[in-house]
Amino acid sequence: MHINMKYYIVTIGAIFIALGIGMLVGFNFNYDQELSKQQANIINDLDSKFEDLKLTNDNLEESLSNLNSSYDKTIEFINKNSDKLLVDGLSEKNIGIISTNESNNYNNEIEETLDKANAKLSFNIVLNNNISNKEKLEEASTKLQTEFKTKQDLVKYIGECLGNEEGLTKLQTLQSIELIKINSISNDYLNCESIVLTGGSETKDEAKKLKEIDESLITSLKQQNKNIVGVQKRNTKYSYIDLYSKNKVTSIDNIDEGIGQVSLVILLNDKGITGDFGRLESAKSLLPYNK
Repeated sequence: MHINMKYYIVTIGAIFIALGIGMLVGFNFNYDQELSKQQANIINDLDSKFEDLKLTNDNLEESLSNLNSSYDKTIEFINKNSDKLLVDGLSEKNIGIISTNESNNYNNEIEETLDKANAKLSFNIVLNNNISNKEKLEEASTKLQTEFKTKQDLVKYIGECLGNEEGLTKLQTLQSIELIKINSISNDYLNCESIVLTGGSETKDEAKKLKEIDESLITSLKQQNKNIVGVQKRNTKYSYIDLYSKNKVTSIDNIDEGIGQVSLVILLNDKGITGDFGRLESAKSLLPYNK
């Protein structure tokens, strides 16, 4: 999310075009002495303005270079000291983690971050890739005596399980059918305050398939008034940020960096902060802050 100089380049380009037009007009009317003088004056004036703009642009270029250097140093400093910044940042907070992509599952890395911040882990759950398998859906329907016509029905059901006392048994049944994987779940999972939704895909087809799953899960969790923070790694090939923004989910696009982990702790502490944070062009700010 470095500061972009394209606007200054466009300005200088416009000046060059103006100079070209002035010279062309001067050439076409070179037999008219008076008009030629006027055109010459215009060209001289434009040339003078161009030099002024060039000087201004050079100064801005230097200033932007200094700002970007400071920006990089700030990120480097926070990344090196992130562990110190995380300590006890989430004491007594009950946080859950869910991944909807078995192929790009980094829930345990998020769990490490939460552990550094001294959070209470409510659950760590992964939705398996066969969640769309018709035979598995039929088996789940039979064992849970609930009709699952689509993967969206099942995802909604999973979200609802996290909000009721009988949910643990039902989730364990889904795990036995290999529709989900429960890395861990605490006895007081019902007290979960916030959920970290891990996203990002490595293939276009994968991202397309998972879109409906994520949206269904987000809808189900929001109906329980759960605070949701969507995260992804910085170099994710197919970003989920647009998906999160569309569904009004606060997001972090660089969770694999120390500064992204600091952002996560801030957002899980203050549910009033919303928006997209991180290093991509879509990010509104590097770090969350309370206005």
